[in-house]
Amino acid sequence: MRLRAALSPLLLALAVATPAAAADKPYFTTKLDTGLEVIAMESHKVPLVTIVLSAKAGGMTQTPETDGLVHLWEHMFFKGNKRIPNQEAFNKRIRELGMSYNGDTSAEKVRYYFTLPSVFLEEGLQFMADAIATPLLEQVELEKERRVVVDEYDRAAAHPSFDFGNLERSYVYGPLEYLRDPLGYRHLILKTTREQLIKIKEEVFVPSNTAILIAGDFQPEKLGELLKKHFGEWKDPKGWKPVQPPKFPAFPKTKSFVMTRANVQNSSVNIVFAGPKARTEQADSFAADVLNALLNHKSGKFYKKFEDSGLTYESGVSYYTQSQAGEINLYATTDPANAVKARDALLAEVGEWLKPDYFTDVQLEDVRRNLLINHKRDVNQPSDYIKSLAFWWAVTGMDYYDSYLDNLKKIDLASVRGFVKKWLDKKPHFAGILMSPDDAKKVGLKDDSAPLVKKYLAKYELDKKTPR
Repeated sequence: MRLRAALSPLLLALAVATPAAAADKPYFTTKLDTGLEVIAMESHKVPLVTIVLSAKAGGMTQTPETDGLVHLWEHMFFKGNKRIPNQEAFNKRIRELGMSYNGDTSAEKVRYYFTLPSVFLEEGLQFMADAIATPLLEQVELEKERRVVVDEYDRAAAHPSFDFGNLERSYVYGPLEYLRDPLGYRHLILKTTREQLIKIKEEVFVPSNTAILIAGDFQPEKLGELLKKHFGEWKDPKGWKPVQPPKFPAFPKTKSFVMTRANVQNSSVNIVFAGPKARTEQADSFAADVLNALLNHKSGKFYKKFEDSGLTYESGVSYYTQSQAGEINLYATTDPANAVKARDALLAEVGEWLKPDYFTDVQLEDVRRNLLINHKRDVNQPSDYIKSLAFWWAVTGMDYYDSYLDNLKKIDLASVRGFVKKWLDKKPHFAGILMSPDDAKKVGLKDDSAPLVKKYLAKYELDKKTPR
């Protein structure tokens, strides 16, 4: 980026951050006196700017009584506040600014974001500051939005895989599963009070627990003044401390099950293992990403054995980078007649990954090159890139992200084998097969999930009995 002269101390911090940042990063960072972190990326390709508010919140900041309420708060964010008195005025202002907007809530992050013409940068920053700092959270709007969120819940619950996914999470995390469940429970959503939402705001939607991220067509010498003007009065509650979620239990004993649900097409196989936590087991998290990419390599043994052969329609390993918890999933979609065979073959294949000739150095170089290409492509899409940075800031911290490509280069094939040995080979796992009742009957399988459902999904059964 091009640096400019005659900047105030705050603007100098925004513009240069550190020599390494100025030289190597496409963005610059600082922190306001209030504790609010700022990440900004200048790009003048199009006259647009994207503003993101990211919070270290989500499932991990919930309690058993507030499961799903951080997600409900997301919906209440796009309502009235001290400056904009109601939903109608809120929507009118969105139209005036030509703004597209959305938000998302997951286990370890919350993001609110919108894109608008860059001539309205100040108006956009003010809009974001008012929404997060002075929401009205009115009871009448809460009652409306509870119905919207319940409808979203019901759509998810109607999907054939709903019980399958909930059972896996509940088995792995036991009574603390709510910390990984941003959707929550229907009966709790319907009882949400304004006081609960205010408490959530005071616990997690505070400057020291959030970051403001800006990407697009703006002038750095003006940005600092605007941030101070519109976010400078937003303060942490007195004595605020970050929420400390309880520690998860050890991964449970190995268990397999078959579940049948109507309207399932084909058959899904999913095998869950414990996985690394990105903040504390960084090297293993990088190795997980490399393993995933190697298994997707179309010249590799895994791809030829499982997909070219027709045993599965798709298969592989997935690892979703998280810091509070870690999971590794071996998965496959296959014909019901091949479901058990695919499950057993996936588990048996783990031992093959330990052999020195399973992956090749050429494949590893392809993986590294593709990851670098993907990174460069992402940087050239500022609106999406800044939303991605919002994820990394909340979940892993920016040091993790900034060193990601360099750390991937350190992962050799021996590191991958070490990862497999540590996390997958002969390790406890929870293996499920999901198919339709008709397909199960045809292939001679029985649904044996009822005892697990009774033990782990009792609250979801309560949800089914809760009136709208």
